Amino acid sequence: MPFLDTRVRVQHPCPYCDLSVAFPDVELALWTSTQSDVFHVAAPSPADLQRVLRAMLETIGARRITQEGTSALVVTHQARWTYPPSVTKIADRRGLWVVPPTIYFGGWETYRVVSPTIAALRRFVADVKKTGQVEVLSHRARDQLDRIHSLTTIPVHLFEGLTDRQVHVLVSALEGGLFELPAREKMDRVAARAGVSRSTFGEHLRKAEMQILRNSYPFLKLRDQSAESASRPSLRRTQGPAGESPVGVASGPNRY
Repeated sequence: MPFLDTRVRVQHPCPYCDLSVAFPDVELALWTSTQSDVFHVAAPSPADLQRVLRAMLETIGARRITQEGTSALVVTHQARWTYPPSVTKIADRRGLWVVPPTIYFGGWETYRVVSPTIAALRRFVADVKKTGQVEVLSHRARDQLDRIHSLTTIPVHLFEGLTDRQVHVLVSALEGGLFELPAREKMDRVAARAGVSRSTFGEHLRKAEMQILRNSYPFLKLRDQSAESASRPSLRRTQGPAGESPVGVASGPNRY
């Protein structure tokens, strides 16, 4: 049975999106169960991680399960609010399915949704627009279930901040073999085909490379930490790193 596989990003008032606005360089990956929300938090530095963990504790009652380097796993009861309705609730109402995780980064929340028809998808987008900003990032028709098995957590924000000209320069550089050793062509010729001078081409290329590195830094850091961890003997714990219970749930006036 054919279905539609779509990525959308949303910016609207909600406790989780507000955290992303306050900490735009921190990535929050969310998995939801019937009673709790679990976040994988990836920050650029240990100091940034501690700041966002404190904010998550104060605003949504999120408790740390474990932490290593610049990443942590935290759990909270689902934040409850009546308006605006959550994107997940809108998807449920319109007959769409949200494929986890939901990614929060740069003040935006990115969803991957599966819809049975284009009409259902349009109604979903129209409803979400009533609550804030929404952008359809990608949209494909699928007809094989095995495609759904390959859904990954690769961040859509990998290309955030790139201009159209920078994207064009990156593609031109790759197709022209500038990243090969040795380079297949000289930058002058590739730049000429792209319609810009060599200096302008080089400037756009450097900026694009830096932006992609910034966007992918949390994942590169996690990969680097994983490699370091693999070289160390494993330790089994029954408590968190600070001696706390492996799972904690906040209560009190600060909870949503």
